Amino acid sequence: MNTVQKFLTLPVEVDQEIASLAERKATSASDIMCRVFALYLHAAEMEKQGMTLGFSRDKSKLDIVVTGL
Repeated sequence: MNTVQKFLTLPVEVDQEIASLAERKATSASDIMCRVFALYLHAAEMEKQGMTLGFSRDKSKLDIVVTGL
């Protein structure tokens, strides 16, 4: 896979959460950020198709709808 380097400015709290998640998942902060961007791009594409991103305990309905993407 070809890669490019980008520089981001993040709030300290967000950076700390990313680092904590990376440690829990035994991966890198870079991997977490790549997954974040991939999810965002996928959600934006699905939104164009009239779909909604959300979370659910029961597959028949969404408990939380993600907005503002």
